Amino acid sequence: MPQDSLKIFILGVTGYVGGPLLRALKKAYPNAHYSALIRSEAHIPIFRAEGVQEIIHGSSSDTDKLRKACSEADVVFAVADCDDVPMAQAVLAGLKDNFEKTGRRPVLIHTSGSALVMDRSQGIIDRKLAAAPCDDADEENIKRIPPEALHRNVDNLIFAADKEGYVDAWIVSPPTLYGESNGPLVRGSKQIPIIVNLALAAGKAFTVNEGSARWDNMHVQDLVDFFILLTQKALSPEATRASPYSKFYFLESSSHSWGELTKLVAEAMYKRGVLPTKEVTPLSFEEAMAIDQWAFGVMTNSFTKASKAHQLGWTPKHVDWRAEIDGDVERYLKTLGKI
Repeated sequence: MPQDSLKIFILGVTGYVGGPLLRALKKAYPNAHYSALIRSEAHIPIFRAEGVQEIIHGSSSDTDKLRKACSEADVVFAVADCDDVPMAQAVLAGLKDNFEKTGRRPVLIHTSGSALVMDRSQGIIDRKLAAAPCDDADEENIKRIPPEALHRNVDNLIFAADKEGYVDAWIVSPPTLYGESNGPLVRGSKQIPIIVNLALAAGKAFTVNEGSARWDNMHVQDLVDFFILLTQKALSPEATRASPYSKFYFLESSSHSWGELTKLVAEAMYKRGVLPTKEVTPLSFEEAMAIDQWAFGVMTNSFTKASKAHQLGWTPKHVDWRAEIDGDVERYLKTLGKI
């Protein structure tokens, strides 16, 4: 498809991933027509200045607006809440409208997450699981993910739509994200702010039990780089109909234990006078959950293998995750008004 007729709609453009994705897409496809859903009126002029020609003022709950926007797009990027079923249904309904109108399958690139394969550990590493990460090179691994897994409800809707034939759907599943987002707005990742919030609530940093459980991680800009590679593949004239499970990609570049990550967060908070000590205290599962239910998000194991991304030519450029945590914590504390 000629670039000057390409219509791209971004859902989640004001977020941690969506902002830098917009900028990367503008470089890769400068002549495309861009549309985006934006909730805050204050953000509208910012994104007009970034080159978004069409702004839909509304939220993800405005399903009629979402459906219409997707019905007019050649490519939809969903980088918003990956557990929002009504939003996903509206996106897919709009893409189906598009297909029925044009006879061409529009492209959907959806962001899921590696919580899909997390266990129910309470802060303890599962070495057997670590030795056998979920490898996306084998479609059967993707098919075996149970329907009750986090994010799977939306992923399954997308797989079904692709099977039905009205959308060319690609799913990207990143792990813990870190690093500075170079989008138009200052935004933070998900799990590092959880650790900060837990420490603020408890008055001290803590792990669940020994904190040896591990997750994969990657820098947000490496995720954006992969999106550009994947977009090129999805729009390639050589692209052919394939199993929806073959278009599912895990991503990872390194890994961390929750204990090690929490230690770095605690040091950053203590250095800025936000915590009285940099010591990390082990708490029981019950104690942690009593402080905040979000503690479940930083106590489990999740191990994946990004075989297909590397086959596509993706190579992460940022691998020293430890060097990024101090800056991530500082930026988040500023958004909270703590420093």
